[in-house]
Amino acid sequence: MTYLIVLFSLYAVLTGMANIEVQDRHKRLLLNDPDVINSRLVNLEKSMQDMVRLNQQVQTMQSTIGQLQTALLNDRGSTYIRWGRKQCSGVNTEILYTGFAAGQEYHNSNYIGGPANMLCLPNNPELSNRTAPGSSFLFGTEYENGNFFANGAQDEDVPCALCRSANTSATIMIPGRITCDGGWKMEYHGILASGGYGQKPSSYICLDSHPEFLQAGKDDKNGRLLYATGTKCGSLACPPYVDNMAINCVVCSK
Repeated sequence: MTYLIVLFSLYAVLTGMANIEVQDRHKRLLLNDPDVINSRLVNLEKSMQDMVRLNQQVQTMQSTIGQLQTALLNDRGSTYIRWGRKQCSGVNTEILYTGFAAGQEYHNSNYIGGPANMLCLPNNPELSNRTAPGSSFLFGTEYENGNFFANGAQDEDVPCALCRSANTSATIMIPGRITCDGGWKMEYHGILASGGYGQKPSSYICLDSHPEFLQAGKDDKNGRLLYATGTKCGSLACPPYVDNMAINCVVCSK
């Protein structure tokens, strides 16, 4: 019985070794087969072509992303009104329109209400065909304070321009300064102006330091009036401020 078990085990070992030898011979034949080699070369070439196409697609995507980023940066821009001038100033700044500074009438003894802010009306309006009810009006704006703003400014009409500063996302007006902080671009500087304290409420605007006048606008019609804004010490800290001094202003973009 033991002899049979030994013979059977020896037969199994020999059979297994024979199978391994056959498989190994088959592999060697496949490796030396020209058809197999050619097939592998074809597959390798195809894989390389696929990698080249994938790399080209990645480069195209990167280029497209770069173009989109550039377009987004170039499309950025912030707007501001340059009060007292017909044109814009500064680097990479374009004018959207020029027009007339306008607002509510400075004084009316019968009416004390109405809006306080000022508007820059374009000089090429698209007019409606409807009559207004008569509850709110826009008047042109005139310089006051004699020659304070500029020589001969008294009663001249005030121009304005809507400007766009490219590659910026914010524009601010800083009262009390004529320079911008680091990283900000100065658009223009001037004098803080508003309506008079004995008149209807008004917004503060930054009037350009070198104001212009509207052509044929010198006529004392007293619509909206502009005065230089000064300081009043007391509740306002002095120093750093000084009593009864005109306030500078600057418009900055970033």
